[in-house]
Order: sequence, then structure tokens, then C-alpha cells
Amino acid sequence: MTERERQREYLLRWKTLGPILQEIRDREIRQSDTAAAIESMQKAFEIAQRDLPLRETSGLVEWHRRTARGWRRG
Repeated sequence: MTERERQREYLLRWKTLGPILQEIRDREIRQSDTAAAIESMQKAFEIAQRDLPLRETSGLVEWHRRTARGWRRG
């Protein structure tokens, strides 16, 4: 099987499976209990607030710097 044939097969598979997976995702989101999820993460959030230093930035500038360095290396 050529690379082009593999790519075509992959795309056809996703054309079929994409809507099925989206339907599953949508159903799981509708059935989720957001309040319970937030409550389950409350302790972890409190620990992070207590133990991690405040950041001056979101980290986006650092991410861009590292990504650019990687692109320059090839």
C-alpha cells in the first residue's frame, strides 16, 4: 500500500468515526456533573495556590521562545 493510499484510508476512517466520537463526547459532556468535578478538584487547587509561586506571566512568552529555538535547530 502506498503512502497516498494509507492517507486516503485514514481520512475515510475519520470521516466515518469522527461524527460517532463527537456524539459520544457530546453525550458525556451533557451527562457530566460539573459541580461534582469542581468540588473534586478543590483540594488540589488549594494546595497549588499555597505551594506554587505566583507567576508574572502565563508562560506563553516562554513557550514561544522555546518553540522558536526548536525551529531554528531544525
